[in-house]
Amino acid sequence: MKGVTYGTFKARPDGARYPSVDQVDSDFASIAALGLNTVRVYTIPPIEVVDLAGEHGLRLLVGLDYDDWRMVDGTGRRATESVVAAGLEAVDRAMAVCGGRPEVLAVSVGNEVPADLVRVHGVARVERALERLLDAVHDADPGMLATYTNYPSTEYLDPEGQDLVSWNVFLEDRAAFARYLRHILALAGERPLLLSEFGLSAGIHGEQAQAESVQWQIEELVHHGAAGGTVFSWTDEWAVADAPVDHWQFGVTRVDRTLKPAAHGVAGWPQSPAPIDPPPRVSVVICAYNESVHIEPCIRSVLASAYPDVEVIVCDDGSSDDTADKASRYPVKLLRLGRGGLSAARNEGMRAATGDIVAYLDADAEADPRWIPQLVRAFDSPAVVAAGGPNHPFEPIGLVEAAVAASPGNPREVLVSDTRAEHIAGCNMAFRRKDLLKANGFDVAYRTAGDDVDLCWRLLDAGHEIAFAPTATIEHHRRGTVRGYLRQQRGYGRAERMLQGPHRHRFNRLGQARWRGVVYGGLSLPRRLLGAVVYHGSLGLEPFQPKTRHRGESAYALLLALLPALVVLLAVAVLTGAFISSAPLAIGTGSALLALIGGTAAIAYVKCDVPPWVSEKVRFRSLVAFFHVAQPLVRFWGRLTTRPLPSTKPPVQMWRGDRLDFIDSVARRAQELGWKVAYGGPSDAHDLVAVRGFTSLRGHFAVVWNWTPRWRVRVRPRLVAMALLSVPLALGAVTSPAAALTLAGIAALVVAADLWWARRRFQALIAEAVKGSEVHVIDLTQLENKPEIQTPVAVER
Repeated sequence: MKGVTYGTFKARPDGARYPSVDQVDSDFASIAALGLNTVRVYTIPPIEVVDLAGEHGLRLLVGLDYDDWRMVDGTGRRATESVVAAGLEAVDRAMAVCGGRPEVLAVSVGNEVPADLVRVHGVARVERALERLLDAVHDADPGMLATYTNYPSTEYLDPEGQDLVSWNVFLEDRAAFARYLRHILALAGERPLLLSEFGLSAGIHGEQAQAESVQWQIEELVHHGAAGGTVFSWTDEWAVADAPVDHWQFGVTRVDRTLKPAAHGVAGWPQSPAPIDPPPRVSVVICAYNESVHIEPCIRSVLASAYPDVEVIVCDDGSSDDTADKASRYPVKLLRLGRGGLSAARNEGMRAATGDIVAYLDADAEADPRWIPQLVRAFDSPAVVAAGGPNHPFEPIGLVEAAVAASPGNPREVLVSDTRAEHIAGCNMAFRRKDLLKANGFDVAYRTAGDDVDLCWRLLDAGHEIAFAPTATIEHHRRGTVRGYLRQQRGYGRAERMLQGPHRHRFNRLGQARWRGVVYGGLSLPRRLLGAVVYHGSLGLEPFQPKTRHRGESAYALLLALLPALVVLLAVAVLTGAFISSAPLAIGTGSALLALIGGTAAIAYVKCDVPPWVSEKVRFRSLVAFFHVAQPLVRFWGRLTTRPLPSTKPPVQMWRGDRLDFIDSVARRAQELGWKVAYGGPSDAHDLVAVRGFTSLRGHFAVVWNWTPRWRVRVRPRLVAMALLSVPLALGAVTSPAAALTLAGIAALVVAADLWWARRRFQALIAEAVKGSEVHVIDLTQLENKPEIQTPVAVER
């Protein structure tokens, strides 16, 4: 989508805030002549404007004009209902003109609700109001796309029901613009991203600076793979509430419609990013087992890539159908293998590859034409040895597959930043071949799942980085039957248990992976119960206000993780009630547990998004609710019926002055010694928490001049220690005070001794971790111009 914004203008005699029909016709002809295809308008267009857009091959992004929160008096439910009523009336007017019209790309139900007004009315209330307007657009025309146009000061607003994500972003520094573009691309997830306003004021910076800025903004937009954008604006003729705005001059044309230098940059809007020079050779490995139905579309999608130097390798893992025969019809390197499992097939593809980069694509997936170039661009640093992108479900698909796509346990990436990942999904991943060979490829012990997670963790432990490319997308089939989904999740549970041996420090006591990064997506508790934590800045004045913690999603994920324990406790309560004649406590406990389990299913039933093409909505919701309860149980059963692989110590690394390696090394050693370890969250001041006995320690870690390690450890007694001290005092109230004080004194000595021992042990553990990083074994030829290595210093408190 390549376009410009149009308006707003002074009202015509008929009340429409558009120029005359002749002027609109002339403007649209000029816009099309520049090679653009999209026009964003801010008010509901008259029918002749829609007709003119069609005549000139343009599509409209239509905004609604109604009395929103800026125009209503008061706050609270009544004010919001007034806004919704005005918005619904505007939707009716817009759809009367735009409904069913192919010239209309989408309808935006709102534009930049000011951050201070969102604070006054409440985030949840504003989001629910916008969601009602989005639903109204879809109800009026199920085929119409709908969005809300956001901006950085309300980044936390994310109303459900958007078909595409539109943002207004004005940043004058190229590096900052590129960083924020990558950020909102990660936030957009499966939805296309449209920059609905961007540009520069010629009235402030001059026309030449405007032209240069618009050109590099377009280049960054195309380079990062966004769906498109609309430059603000077409012309300097601009009015707000019929008052002309003369001094900003954001237009790419002047008031008289003569072209500015920026218009020539817009006319050169490229269809695709600049070619990679020189392009590294890429080997795409497709591993297949009985994929006769999907193998040909998969191969065709890779061959359709515009990338200049690619080879396709199909590894047939002993299929009993005609997968190999169908693959042989295409210009691919076909390896007919015996049945050895997924990881073995991936290793054979690695060995047969001749490319500098080896990319892996599942046989039941199809790649976007931009997939290979966007993956290659993600290798933006020598430290990056792997890269991956998102995988989206196909649409439309069968009812069961759609329900599986809306359920937990699907392959997902885990992000530690907008461009770096802790894990990339095995169906969409790529590696530098030399580093993949150095890591000995995939561990063949993982036959169906877990090999990608193991490899990612081994690469991270070796000090490498994994990149994430949000626009290196593929479409990936989910399981199409209930039995197939449950078997898959049981296999994932087995893989988790196997991973616990070599990666013990990366798992919690529930047997689930303890990710440092963020797993985006998944259902959430209702916003009224538990909303997200947002960084607003002092008095809400921060210009960029992101979510720092997704508490609702985290709480629901924890509830799913606890389901197996809840079911076990429910069975115990039922048995207790059955064999004990009077067991009101057991009955009450069982009822509470059953309510929790039922509540988990109810949240999934209500909160899941039903695709518009699904007609059996009740059946779809019921399947999703069932899967949300069954998946944790089946995965838990997989963990119970499998043993972990043997523990392996990661290779000793030479000290590289890397802070994250330092923290990971401490965490790993603490876990090996039986400490319960957790990484600090995005809102925490500490980096690591280690718990054992009566003591909780918080570690803060730094690296000076990118070389010398420093740390501080804070020691605190746990709540269980406080309970140990309070019990004797409580007993003293009913027994002997002297005896209670004596017991309390003994307990205090025990707690103090535990605190002292834990602090000393943890400090020694950190020192061992530093030594384990080979600080004391240095090749001086590699340390030219490095600062002098100092003895690690610890600051205790």
